[in-house]
Amino acid sequence: MRLRTIIISILTVCALHSGAQTLTATYVELADSADRYIRQERWSDAERVIVKALRHEPANKSNYLLWSNLGTARTEMKDYDGALEAFDIGLASAPSSTILLTNRARVYLAKGERNAAMTDLDKALKADSTLQWPRKMRGLLRASGGDFEGALSDFRTYTDRFGKDAAVAEAEGDIASSRGDVTEATDRFREAYSLEPDPQLLGKTLLTAHLYGRIEEMEDLITEGVRTYPRDGMMYLMRAMLDKAKYQNSAMEQDLKMAREFGVDPEIYELLTRNAAGTKKH
Repeated sequence: MRLRTIIISILTVCALHSGAQTLTATYVELADSADRYIRQERWSDAERVIVKALRHEPANKSNYLLWSNLGTARTEMKDYDGALEAFDIGLASAPSSTILLTNRARVYLAKGERNAAMTDLDKALKADSTLQWPRKMRGLLRASGGDFEGALSDFRTYTDRFGKDAAVAEAEGDIASSRGDVTEATDRFREAYSLEPDPQLLGKTLLTAHLYGRIEEMEDLITEGVRTYPRDGMMYLMRAMLDKAKYQNSAMEQDLKMAREFGVDPEIYELLTRNAAGTKKH
């Protein structure tokens, strides 16, 4: 995961405007080295020099920027508890820092602590409603938690400001599917697929259409799927369901055979073929 880094020029400006003590040459050198190591993704070296800088000037009011970078380095090394400690210390002196709040939210998500992540995302967006990742992630968390209206509100704001996004479109499709709006669901899934082509997303689009009795409307997409992913069993399974809808039993049996050969998910296969007339069980 790539996290935002703070370049030394920003650190210096913040220090001057916050009335902090004059930055010593050693402090500047260490902070500059840390920034270079972060850009090079040398996380342990970054951690080492950041700690030195913090020890060199422990009372500097701009240290919250270094605490943010320390948390970033530790996050990349999967030292999540250490990262949280760094972000907590930074937020103690800069409680409205959107960088610290956003980065701490990422760590909470990595640890599976969704409620804590949501709290930080709320705070970050309250401080700056134009933030991109927090807006998107809050919408996704709201959607997965069943707050569909809140999620859709975030997604509308996100799309208006930043444009279309595959994850947002897919989540909108999930919401529409849960509400039984198959046209909206498949439209959003197709949009997501057009933005970031992926066989699993295509399979999800086709499966949704099939479960709502709309598989015949997807013939062009099924043809594209088989052509684009010729070794994906799901594509052949969905073509078999199209064959069935068109009463082409021989073609259906052949496509089911191909689906099995290419390792289609057995649970999905069983679900879709349970009532398929003439289908042989394997």
